[in-house]
Amino acid sequence: MYRRLIAVIVFAVLMIALVPLTVSASTRVADDNTTAPQADGPNLLANPGLEGHYRQQCSLKTDPPWVPAPYPCDPYNYDTASLYLWATAQVPEGWAAWWRVPNGNESDRNFFNTFPNNCPQKPSTPPTCVPWHNPEFRDTAGGPQETGPSRRIEGENSQKYFTFYSIHEAGLYQIVGGIKPGQRLRFSVWMEAWSSPENDPSKSIGQPTMGMKVGIDPYGGNNPWSPNIVWSPVQESFDRFSLFSVEAVAKNSIVSVWTRSQPYFAIQHNDVYVDAAGLVAVGTPVRTATTRATTKSTQPVTATRTTTCRVTSTTSIVTQTETTTGTITSTRLVTSTKVIPCAVPVTSPLATTKPITSTKPTTGTVTSKPVTGTLPIPASGTYTVVRGDTLSAIGKRFGIPWLKLAELNNLEPPYKIEVGQVLKLK
Repeated sequence: MYRRLIAVIVFAVLMIALVPLTVSASTRVADDNTTAPQADGPNLLANPGLEGHYRQQCSLKTDPPWVPAPYPCDPYNYDTASLYLWATAQVPEGWAAWWRVPNGNESDRNFFNTFPNNCPQKPSTPPTCVPWHNPEFRDTAGGPQETGPSRRIEGENSQKYFTFYSIHEAGLYQIVGGIKPGQRLRFSVWMEAWSSPENDPSKSIGQPTMGMKVGIDPYGGNNPWSPNIVWSPVQESFDRFSLFSVEAVAKNSIVSVWTRSQPYFAIQHNDVYVDAAGLVAVGTPVRTATTRATTKSTQPVTATRTTTCRVTSTTSIVTQTETTTGTITSTRLVTSTKVIPCAVPVTSPLATTKPITSTKPTTGTVTSKPVTGTLPIPASGTYTVVRGDTLSAIGKRFGIPWLKLAELNNLEPPYKIEVGQVLKLK
């Protein structure tokens, strides 16, 4: 009798002791779910681990250097009349490198105010002059994995880029198709910085900030200075990898994701390492307002500007007309009734005057293949060129190699096309 009573008392005491532990555990799970909502789907990026063989980036001479040509260049056989091969920009499949192009023209009156590539020893050189360089983009598979600290989070490879005794504004980006407009997305990526005037690869010294952050362009543009990009706050991560994340609501059937860095001091080593990226849907789709009114916007031409335009989920073509009064009227061809803010193509403040539009070649989709086309070829089999078009953009839009377009229309280098010109598509 006494033994049974003692056993009951011991069991009751144990149950009372376990109650706080159970409540505490359930509370931690709830807190974790609140701060990190579950993803609604798979990773949407192409090559999220930045793996494989790194290729040299190639661009049309009519485009900014960070806009890749429709397909990779063969380093030993490519059209030098119309293409640039950037030997210093080697990136993995699915990704593109971008950078602020330094001004190398010392005779330019605004040389020191437009990101000079050096600070010459002249009386006119201001004491605040800082040299800007194009970073070198490389893979880490060949080092310093064996001789220094690991620069990977997962897999066999990762992206590194760096400048010597100079600063940069640069990073990686990818354009992703197959997106549902209104869906909330989260872009995350691991990044690490090493910055030092010395050669110890495991210790950063003397750099207050590397200016690292990540962004999402909800419209899928390829302009790194677009006001549409939603950027995370700057986050420092010297000598260790940290996770950088940002969220935004998709406004188009394509979005673009971005990494960015900008060191403050031009010291000997300014290195950035990138690995293990992800783009996932989170939460529930956001409803967007609709209207059936025709939208048109006219405003003065500026370096960057935002207007309104009408878009469909299948295309992002922009029709533009430049008037003699220096204004641009822009409308977007539509088949739906959604009216959203969008970026009018901007002129880069760098070494190019080519307008940048969201119809430039895209490099990433939900698969490992690049986007090849979003519009069916018209029944007429022709297309009329509008302002801002390039062969590569038209080819990408209809899924036709731009060289084939050139052959169909008997175009020869430098493959110029004019507004109003009718091109054969088949």
